Amino acid sequence: MLNMKFKNVLIVCISVLTINCFASSLPNKETLIQECRDLSMTVASLVSSQQKKSCAEKLALASMQIDVAADWIVDDVYDAAKDELDNAVYSLQYAELNSCNRFVQISHSKQVAQRLKTQL
Repeated sequence: MLNMKFKNVLIVCISVLTINCFASSLPNKETLIQECRDLSMTVASLVSSQQKKSCAEKLALASMQIDVAADWIVDDVYDAAKDELDNAVYSLQYAELNSCNRFVQISHSKQVAQRLKTQL
């Protein structure tokens, strides 16, 4: 009898711990917003180093799209935020494939945007 109660308590405790661990592993809304804002600033800082007009335009567009995604996250519209981040990834990929200056930073920014999108 005591053994059965112990098993039930153990099962409940393990399930509660699992739920708590899962909840704490998810990034909170404020963290996602701040990461989007930081990434937007990083991408915007890459614009001035570009010699090709198309590169500067795509990076400026990506920066704006990431900033808009942050605004959507503020409003809890996660599907629209994912769409904006997806568009930003395409813009960054364009810059990456067209041999724009500061390739490594562009590639890293694209990976961060993809990670943010999957966290939504």
